[in-house]
Amino acid sequence: MRTTDLPRARMGRLALTACVAAMALAPGAAQAADPPLSVSKARLAASFHCPQPIVRGGEQPIMVVTGTGYTGAEAYAIGQVVLGNFGRPVCYVDFPYRTTGDVQVSAEYLVNGIRRMSTLSGQKIAMLGVSQGGLLMRWALTYWPSLRKKVTDAVSIAGTQHGTNLIKKGACSMTSPCTPATWQQAAGSNLLTTLNRQPDESPGPTDWTTVRSATDETVQPQLGKHPTSSLKGASNILIQDICPGRKVGHIPSALDSVTYEALVDAFTHKGPAKVSRFAKDVCDHLNAPGAGRRNIGVRAAEGPDVQTEAPKVGREPAVRKYARKIVT
Repeated sequence: MRTTDLPRARMGRLALTACVAAMALAPGAAQAADPPLSVSKARLAASFHCPQPIVRGGEQPIMVVTGTGYTGAEAYAIGQVVLGNFGRPVCYVDFPYRTTGDVQVSAEYLVNGIRRMSTLSGQKIAMLGVSQGGLLMRWALTYWPSLRKKVTDAVSIAGTQHGTNLIKKGACSMTSPCTPATWQQAAGSNLLTTLNRQPDESPGPTDWTTVRSATDETVQPQLGKHPTSSLKGASNILIQDICPGRKVGHIPSALDSVTYEALVDAFTHKGPAKVSRFAKDVCDHLNAPGAGRRNIGVRAAEGPDVQTEAPKVGREPAVRKYARKIVT
């Protein structure tokens, strides 16, 4: 029987079915499945640490996501005085090479950590990331959609979300190799160009808050129409908007009193942080309660799988296939 011999209604149903099937096969047309992890289960398991035990059904746990040049243990050591104010268990991931390797590989360690924390606690978790840590949170929740329902809040501090223009064009090359993460966090990198094509910079239902400093010496620009650490759809907070004239650098911004107010507000209220709820005396003290700039110098013991930094390479690592698809 020819198609033209079919009743008109049936022809319409066939056309609709064909259309739906075509949409389902189109790359990125439907919510993407989580990409498989390429890192071995043994390495993923060894990288995940919770200094305080997680009690199933207890207080919501917090995942700390470190930045470039630090291990998760070091980030935890720097921030544990502040994090202790929350009275919640805190976990972290030790990324290979002090988080200087391929961002896409580091993201897999974070994906495993989020899954593990959610399973152990039996509830959604909260996350805070500093510098590259903020980018890693965004990468994980963008390309592993199932994670979004496992995380209530993601707070990104001094994040390299759109790269830093302080890594000058040509600074990394075949004759001047850089670590993979340096290549990838430069403004205009292939990795960031690909990520920023995604329609949603703050994938929900997770609530996103960003905190940044105008005087950040590592990640710029932080002012103007497109601050590099800000995300569309997030609550974007500039420290100097709250405390005019304050000078605070890249890593110190993680211990700043404004950042602490943002963390408290985001983690204790539904939705992202709101400046209107901050303590009125937030600018009367420079640091979060119990914190001092001396915390930044803390170094923790190295694990057997931690090296000083990743081998330097003459070109940026290739963007993986899954990342080139539009994810909804």
